[in-house]
Amino acid sequence: MSRISGLGLALIDDAAMFPPGNVPLGEAVAAYYDRRDTEEATAVGPLLVPASAVEDLRSHADPNQMLEVALIGDTGIEGLAAARDALQNDSWITLQQVELRVPQTQSPADAVRALLDQLSFTVPAYLELPLDDGLGTSLAVLAEDGAERAKFRTGPFVVPTPDALGAGIRAAVASGVRFKLTGGLHHAFPTHDDETNQQHHGFLNTLAATSLAIAGADEADVADTLRDTAPPSVLSALATSDAADIRRFYCSFGSCSIDDPFRELARLELVDTP
Repeated sequence: MSRISGLGLALIDDAAMFPPGNVPLGEAVAAYYDRRDTEEATAVGPLLVPASAVEDLRSHADPNQMLEVALIGDTGIEGLAAARDALQNDSWITLQQVELRVPQTQSPADAVRALLDQLSFTVPAYLELPLDDGLGTSLAVLAEDGAERAKFRTGPFVVPTPDALGAGIRAAVASGVRFKLTGGLHHAFPTHDDETNQQHHGFLNTLAATSLAIAGADEADVADTLRDTAPPSVLSALATSDAADIRRFYCSFGSCSIDDPFRELARLELVDTP
């Protein structure tokens, strides 16, 4: 079995509702159901839904089909908890995770600690952390907690440099903290996006950077892998670690487009068919 077999399983969280896709909720739910019986289903994780839209979500959900969702905390902790509670009687909607930003009103570590003290969820919580000088202390608090995870924003309108993202991935691995990425990761390798005038990261490069970080590579090598546009060398870096080890840290990435990243996973033979 290939060292990277299984890499694409439930790799892409469905962020169709979020920029720049901005698909209406009803259409996003319908597309999620339609994808259930296709090869794409193997690569797709939960549908990401704002907590503020939970009642609309319930009205569009089909009681005869399972719908896996993640709630995005656009309403604060109390609103997120209320949205969770609203779904508890809908057995056909499965809450897989919640995601929320860490307020930047105090020191990074104190802000993470305060947020963790308020969490009351039985599903994993992803805390969005800025890729800045306070990241190390924030990750240390998450590592001490042991249950929750980090989330790093990779676009689409503000894209972190390879050095910043590489340092974040390396720090998460070193801290033993699981993480996800979100924004701008539509293509396997770095691509210039004319609409945003940004050089977006390649999602395969971010997986390869994680592989190198697990193997103990230094920050420069991890950052260089994020810059790399040559498929053979990215794939070589990716194979440094087993898929299971990579996914033990790298949980998923959010994308408003499922078709584009899936096609590239399939082209690279990284999709496990049922």
